[in-house]
Amino acid sequence: MRRALVLRGAEDALRTAEKLKSLRFTSVVSPVLEFGATGARVPPGAYDAVLASSAKGIDCAGTDTEPYKALPLHAVGAKTAKGAVERGWRPDIVAGKAEAILPLLLARYPAPVHFLYLAGRDRQAALEAGLRGAGHAVTAVDVYEARAAEALSDEARAALAAGEIDVALHYSRRSAEIFLRLAASAGLAPQLGRVVHVALSKDVAAPLEAAGLSVSCAQAPDEAHLLKAVAALL
Repeated sequence: MRRALVLRGAEDALRTAEKLKSLRFTSVVSPVLEFGATGARVPPGAYDAVLASSAKGIDCAGTDTEPYKALPLHAVGAKTAKGAVERGWRPDIVAGKAEAILPLLLARYPAPVHFLYLAGRDRQAALEAGLRGAGHAVTAVDVYEARAAEALSDEARAALAAGEIDVALHYSRRSAEIFLRLAASAGLAPQLGRVVHVALSKDVAAPLEAAGLSVSCAQAPDEAHLLKAVAALL
């Protein structure tokens, strides 16, 4: 059976591993990012709506958000919306990515309003910039952060060294960059050329391609299309 290297956090990686079984892959899990709460407090404010682009934002905000649960919550991604429901929120607008939710928000709020954004420390600025550019106020609170792992897992290093990894799945540009650095520090950079690399988007693929690796990209930036790209390579 083929082996896939899954570079997500442990919880997400387990779900991905189950999906890979249907493609006849066993998974080698090696999280390159470790997520945790920053401890940042949500400042009291006269907010009109709440934004979350990750379920981690909902989880890590803690009890500071209790006064705002009656407000509309707008979520990037079905997983974020599901996590919000489990925490007692009632999601309103839900879209698959920041670029998709922005025009929906601008249509919903033609006049300036104040958004509370439960955010990660490392994030793309498009959503906030688009809202502020339309005259809205955005209070972004970095309630969680992704810390780089110090090494690949023992299983991943052994499998790469033995040439036993057939495909590696890459979900973010930052995680791809960290993966390359960790592989190099373990002396495994030469082995990466034997692996089929599949990236969530062209942006994610960029550092891999810069390292001279051949990369296939998903046709849309979600896991379903990422796995379709893996299946297409079989």
